Amino acid sequence: MINKIYKMIYTLGESLMDIITTHDGLTIAKPGGSMLNVSVSLGRAGKEVSLISEIGDDETGSELIGFLHENAISTDFVTIYENNQTSKALALLDENSKPSYTFQKAYPNTRWLAKPPAFTENDILVLGSMYSRDPEIEDDLDAYLTAAKRGGALIVYDPNVRHNHQLKNETSREMLLKNLAFAHIIKGSDEDFSNIFNTDSIQKIKEEVFRIKQNALLIITLGADGCIAFINERMFKKPALKTHVISTIGAGDAFTAGLVNAFIDLEANDHLKLSDVGIESMLAEASQFSSLVCQSMDNYIPVRI
Repeated sequence: MINKIYKMIYTLGESLMDIITTHDGLTIAKPGGSMLNVSVSLGRAGKEVSLISEIGDDETGSELIGFLHENAISTDFVTIYENNQTSKALALLDENSKPSYTFQKAYPNTRWLAKPPAFTENDILVLGSMYSRDPEIEDDLDAYLTAAKRGGALIVYDPNVRHNHQLKNETSREMLLKNLAFAHIIKGSDEDFSNIFNTDSIQKIKEEVFRIKQNALLIITLGADGCIAFINERMFKKPALKTHVISTIGAGDAFTAGLVNAFIDLEANDHLKLSDVGIESMLAEASQFSSLVCQSMDNYIPVRI
């Protein structure tokens, strides 16, 4: 088997400032957004990463750009809107360190993403969250997915559907299903998939996903019960790591980053036919990344791991 060396990871998603208030009243600000979190964890793990996103040219936007550069993340594909604010997310942690969010979107009336790069089979595109279902940039998202598929890039998708009302809009649901059909690796929580397919049955979730993308690697995180993965007729289970949880913000994003980081380190040739050892290694590293993030107020793994 000829090993494939992955050169660039492109992460596509929202960039914003998280204003986090803990259960005991402490308030802190952290750069956030699902794919920004993924980018930083991968950058800190020593990978080449380029973020595709949108920000304003205000002080918050400058802070985000500076933070990305500090973590060796390329911002060549970040659109900066003139005379515009940068979005924020207000996150309130409950007694179990789980957040509830209020978003303050600050996009201009006319939006655009940078032109997609010339993807190759040595690239990876990671996308997810509500941003991947935003009808205002649907054409741009389609352009990236199409370019990535045409170039042979690996596509990783995390739908991150926190509430089923997020899919009541038919366009949003259609975009989500389209994203699933493009993806080679599909990762989400049991809550995500329950909201998407209106079932808590893991078997039914598996059937629904494979009906859309038959040969995908499907990973379902199960909270305190760990995670479970399926590819073709194979199944893998990984128990959760014992962790002192301070905040769960970014835990799922870190899990995604861990999957991608381990996948690259394996130098896998065929991303649809990973060995049992390879998949188990991916799940182990993803769980480690997620555990590390839960142990701090950061949305990403520590600078040194």
